[in-house]
Amino acid sequence: MIPKIGTGKGGTRRLLAYLYGPGRHNEHTDQHTVASWNGFAPDPRHGTPGFARDLTALARQLDQPVTALGEDAPKTTVWHCSLRAAPEDPILTDEQWATIARRVLSATGIAPTGDQEACRWVAVRHAPDHIHIAATLVRRDGRPARLSMDRRKAQAECRRIEADYGLRRLNPGDGTAAPRPTGREHFKARRRGHTATSRELLRARVRKAAAVAGDEEQFFALLTDLGARVEKRHAPSGDVLGYKVALPGDTNADGRPIWYSGSTLSPDLSLPRLRAAFDTEP
Repeated sequence: MIPKIGTGKGGTRRLLAYLYGPGRHNEHTDQHTVASWNGFAPDPRHGTPGFARDLTALARQLDQPVTALGEDAPKTTVWHCSLRAAPEDPILTDEQWATIARRVLSATGIAPTGDQEACRWVAVRHAPDHIHIAATLVRRDGRPARLSMDRRKAQAECRRIEADYGLRRLNPGDGTAAPRPTGREHFKARRRGHTATSRELLRARVRKAAAVAGDEEQFFALLTDLGARVEKRHAPSGDVLGYKVALPGDTNADGRPIWYSGSTLSPDLSLPRLRAAFDTEP
């Protein structure tokens, strides 16, 4: 599970409009609140007559501790954290995501468990594989949030969450985090009627082939059997240096296949890393 944290100035309404809205490429689906600081915060529903009203009401409630300080409010007032599961992870329920959000908020110091004066926050889900947490950085008692190394603490808590929920384990700083699909990739997948992007589909097929194969030759054969187009990159000597894969029918405007190298799907799917794994298997 990968946490991505950012901060901002001003109120929360602009961030909330994005989280509850359709997305930049209409990629957001079933946008809704999974948890909040008080358990009954407004839940703006995009496409309903009261959407703008509920969005404004939620922003005002979140921002109230900041607004109360007036000119004494800190410059940085908004905290935003996205939490994304790996493509191969099971789909988590809203209740599970709510618990995960509270754990990360407690670990980072935004809303420690049992602290009734902690910062206000809301967790929003608009896709099957991730949530967003929007919070303000002024506590309900008017003091600033107790933030210290929040990114490191979020990473550490995500490692514990992975273990507790049986998710893909990512060691801190091991470089195996898979690149996330872009909004454009999500939009294209939906336009083609797919539930996952080409990057995600190919990553899953490559992982499956790597898990079953006993050596490099078998790995490439299995990839072809799984429906992926495969091209190898050769050195002048003829040795294979790397590989790239594409989905049949997934082309660019010129009609050419859209290729992904193993390392761009995920660092641990590069050919050198796969070879090392094959060599260490019994």
